Parts: sequence; structure tokens; C-alpha cells
Amino acid sequence: MLEGVQLEKSETGSLCFTIEDISDELKNVIRARLSEICHGAAKASRKSVIYSYKKTLTAFFDKFDTKSADTQKGMIGELLTHVLFLHYEDEFRAASPFFNMEEDSIKKGFDLVLHHKGTGEIWFVEVKAGECGVETSINKLGGLLSLAKNGLKAALNSERNTLWQNAVNGASLVIQDSGLKSQIETLLESFNEKAVAGESASKDYNAVLVAVCFSGGQAFATGAEFEGRHTTQKDMNEFRDLMSIALQKDTIQSVVDFLRTEGDDG
Repeated sequence: MLEGVQLEKSETGSLCFTIEDISDELKNVIRARLSEICHGAAKASRKSVIYSYKKTLTAFFDKFDTKSADTQKGMIGELLTHVLFLHYEDEFRAASPFFNMEEDSIKKGFDLVLHHKGTGEIWFVEVKAGECGVETSINKLGGLLSLAKNGLKAALNSERNTLWQNAVNGASLVIQDSGLKSQIETLLESFNEKAVAGESASKDYNAVLVAVCFSGGQAFATGAEFEGRHTTQKDMNEFRDLMSIALQKDTIQSVVDFLRTEGDDG
């Protein structure tokens, strides 16, 4: 467990992370993983200065500072998903980078593609983030979970070639092992062929829905409450298998401030 982070995990596939404090332990995980998360492990392992921690932070804020407040929440939410989920669930590995490959816009396609080391299966991730305002944390998380479900379901049911090509290209950037890279690319290309043929259906794919809630003055939701929302989604049987993740933090600002300070130091 990371200091300052609580995790309540259910038997049915829900994970509820509550970030009470950006502890030194959490900061160290971010420092160790940021380049790999943003650029992909294959690039980060090259040790070029352009993939260094400082340069990665600069590139992050070049993107972040031009975005709307809503998009900024999404970016921080997605970054925290990379950091926490992959730290705690180490049987998964990222098969897509956080940074968009083409330009400085938010990447077009799946928020995150995961590869399960044990089963070899691919999981597709959709992240939605927002602030509670006057809503309770659990109601906000439930709403965000539904938004994530609808977004991912639409993507997986679509015939969009670019969506799948981005996934293939992302895997080629991220995966270092050439045999594994080929295996994942082949799998994603087979999904692409189904989509182009109009045969892609969300029920054929594994999904991870992520709801990121900045609670403000509201009390954090409990893991049991969130499992209830997860069960509601899972019982709809709209995916092959489903995991749901809640990420709770009081404000977005403390995360942004930490990252800015890291970029400014030295």
C-alpha cells in the first residue's frame, strides 16, 4: 500500500482509490513512472534527455495549460489512473502511452489499453473525471461511470478505423519485448478488421470504466457504495468482462501544484 492512498477492492471487480494525501511515497512512484506513462516504456527505456522526467513534465504542461478546465480534470484523472492502477494491479501492463502521438491535442482513441500478463487478454479503459459540486461523491461517481460506459461502448461498437490504428500504433510504442509487441499488434489488428467489417461489438471486449471525482467539501464515497454502482453496470452485460475504478481526491489543484513544483525545481 502507498502511504496516503486507501484502496477498497471488491470480489466483483470494483476498486475504490481514495487519495488522502500526495505522500512522499506517491510522489516517488510518479517520479519513477512519469516518463514511461507519458511516452511508453519502449521510448522511456532509451534514456534520451527528451524522455527525462523534467522534459516530460515540460511536455505535459505544454499540453495541459492550453486546455479547458474540464479537459484538465480528465488529463489529471487519466494520469492518476496510470499511476495507481498499474502500481497496485501489477498483473496488468500499459499497451498505450498517455501522450498523443500526432500532435498536442488529447489523443483520439481509447484512454488506455491494458494487457493482462497472465491471460494475454486486452482491456480497454475509459476515464471520466469531474468535480462533485453539490452532488454527493457516490452520485457523482455513478454518473461518471455511466458516462465512461457510454463512451467506451460507442467506441467499441464503432467502425472507426483510426480508433484501432491508434491502438496498434500505441502498442508498438509502448511494448518493449518484440514477441509480445507482435502478439498484441496482431490481436488489435484483428479487432480492427472486425470493426471495419461492421462486426465490432462491445460484448466481445473487456472494459475498465474509471470515474475520477474531485470531491471538494463532500465526504468520500465508500468502497461498498461504489461496488453497488459497479454491479449495476456489470449486470447490464454490455462488455465481455468489466472492472470499475473510482479515484477520489479532494481537489485537482494539489496534484497540479506538485507536478508544477517538480518541473520548476533545479
